[in-house]
This record gives sequence, structure tokens and C-alpha cells, in this order.
Amino acid sequence: MKPSSILLMPAALLIAIPAWAGPPLICQQFEIGSAKSLPWKGGADWAGVDPSYNLANLSDDTLALLTPAMPVKVRMETLRRAGIYSAKDARLAGELTGRLLARALDTEAAGKPDPFAWFDAGYFVETIRQVTFIYRFNMLNPTERAAWQLRGDTARLDGYPWVQKAIRLGGVGMDYAISLITEYRAEDLKSAGTLAVSRR
Repeated sequence: MKPSSILLMPAALLIAIPAWAGPPLICQQFEIGSAKSLPWKGGADWAGVDPSYNLANLSDDTLALLTPAMPVKVRMETLRRAGIYSAKDARLAGELTGRLLARALDTEAAGKPDPFAWFDAGYFVETIRQVTFIYRFNMLNPTERAAWQLRGDTARLDGYPWVQKAIRLGGVGMDYAISLITEYRAEDLKSAGTLAVSRR
């Protein structure tokens, strides 16, 4: 992420930026050790995508990884990576969002609402919200910017209530995610269309 880009952000957002700067669901890598996740080059680069990864497998691979046994922090890192990969193809973001939400709704219809399913759907939606900040607030070099497809120019779902629902359903270790989701959120809701879909 370009350090100079921080100077281009609206003042209202600058107030909320922590010391490491940048939208936390994207720019803050979560240490997961040897836990299995989506392919990643690692290192200090926040966008350490593996150029050899076949994006056509993104939805299937992500859903296969998000098992009930996966710790919350590993889920967060996996969804972070999925969001960054999705930035190259907006269709992928929509496909994965739809499948995650369908999985959550299936558990609801079966009478066994799953906190992890609701968490994954809500957290990914909010990750995509923050993916758009990377473009909207000019945090990319010209080459990256041209390839970035998630630009925040369409209405989006609201994943925050779904993560709250996951916590109400007994999801453990999810409170930290809430604090990261709320970074920049209020200002974004003022400046961009958001389609709220509430499942209580």
C-alpha cells in the first residue's frame, strides 16, 4: 500500500486510521502459522497473492476450507485473502458472497442456525466493503489500480448484522472481528449505497 496514498483520504476517515494505516480487514495480515488457507506468497506484502493460483477455484476452495473446526482467526485470514483475490474479478466476489449467504440460510431453514456460517457470510461482505476502499482512496500504484475491479461504485450488502447474529448464536472469539469491521464503516455508509439485508 502506498504510504503517500494516506494523504489523499478524506479527513473524516483519517481520524479513524490506526498506526499501521489502511482498512484492517485487508491490510492487517493475521498470523495463522501452518494452518491451511488459500495460497499466499507470504512476507510483508499485504497483497501477497500467488500469481499461479487459479481464480476459477476461489469459491470452491474457500468454502472447502471454512470447516466448523477452523479457528476464527484462520477464517478471518482466509476471507481476507479471498477478498483480495476477488478484487481481480468482481464476479468472483458476488459468487462467493452468494454461496456463503446461501449456506447460512440453509442452516437457518434446517432449524440449526450456524454461527460460523453467519460469521463467514457477514465477514466476507464487510471484507469486500474494505476492498473497495483500496481503490476509492487511491492506495494502489497505477498498474494495480487498473486491474482492481472492486471499486465501490455499486450498492453493497451489509454484513455487520450477520456477524452480530453469529455472536448472538454463541460464536466464540468473534468480538475482535467486530472492532475491525467498524473501522471506517460509519463514513462509508454515508458516502456509498448499502443494501441492508437483515436476518434476525
